[in-house]
Amino acid sequence: MTRKLGRDPARRCLPLAEWPAPDRAIWEVALRLGDIFEPGGERVRHARGSNRAVEQGHGRWLGWLQHTGHWNAAAEPADLITPERVGAYLAALGCNSTATRLRRLVELSIMARLAAPDRDWRWIHQIASRVRQRHKPTRDKRPRLVGADDLVTLGHSLMREAAGTGLSPWRRPLLFRDGLAIALLAQRPLRRRNFAELRLGKHLQKRGNGWWMLIEGDETKTGVTIEMPWPADLTTALERYIAQWRPLLLDSRTTHARHLPGAGTALWVSAWGTAINPQSLYDLVTLHTREAFGKAVNPHLFRDCVATSIAIEDPVHIGIASQILGHRSSSTTERYYNQARSIEAAHGWQATLDKLRQGGELGHGPSPTRRTTP
Repeated sequence: MTRKLGRDPARRCLPLAEWPAPDRAIWEVALRLGDIFEPGGERVRHARGSNRAVEQGHGRWLGWLQHTGHWNAAAEPADLITPERVGAYLAALGCNSTATRLRRLVELSIMARLAAPDRDWRWIHQIASRVRQRHKPTRDKRPRLVGADDLVTLGHSLMREAAGTGLSPWRRPLLFRDGLAIALLAQRPLRRRNFAELRLGKHLQKRGNGWWMLIEGDETKTGVTIEMPWPADLTTALERYIAQWRPLLLDSRTTHARHLPGAGTALWVSAWGTAINPQSLYDLVTLHTREAFGKAVNPHLFRDCVATSIAIEDPVHIGIASQILGHRSSSTTERYYNQARSIEAAHGWQATLDKLRQGGELGHGPSPTRRTTP
């Protein structure tokens, strides 16, 4: 459904190459590198992912202008950003979630400030505040969460299945790869793009008897460098994957897809011997989790699963969640702690009610059994 909507001309995000010359010039100046004499552009210190989002957001605005007849390639970009047009643009985004609409407004305000820094653009933020006040989540993701330990167990079970003899030769390396990816993602829940683009020697390095993961800040969404050890329980699996299963996947390119680019140093190799892309990673993770749990747990939900599991199982150390998730501050993870406390309080109260209804005595026995699915 998402891919079909993405082909709708009314929802098209114009790529940078199709931007009007004034817009493109503003963006190029914002990204211009500085030197010892010049500080560089306004956006040069922002993370690549953040700049990519602003570029896509402005492309969406330009696509809307073009589709609705407001396009004027010769006009100053700031002059086209008026309350009336932004209101109409926001209405056109009505099919998107509130979170998406808020992001589009923020992205538009960033470009507005770049185009005319001396103008007062607070009215865009006032519109965004009104939208935020009416925000209602499109979907409650809590019923889709599972325990992080269950995800790790699933990964190990897939790797054990791949080591068996009941599968076809081409299926075994794929299943081992998927199991390793799921077990790793449950312990190191990187964002999907960073996870899919892991490369041997660059992001994955051998140090002594173990392995380390290193992703520089210019590759992460928050600009925070991620450096952490590879999970010890997956070291043997990783080395087996590198020595045995990954070469088999690489060979599949020379056998079936010689015309496709090679995987190079990519950790995750596709069935065609190419570097796996983020969408394929999404598909394989949701496929296995749906089969195992009856509900799809996508890669981003792994982050919620991990944070919630930490909050429930080890609330004293909830602060580690912000480091594992690569958050810039711990404030983002506080909501997982509050959610976990609410879940346990509800379970405790339910146990009390059950005892009261059954005429039992209320004592200070053990806490209710943990529920892995809130």
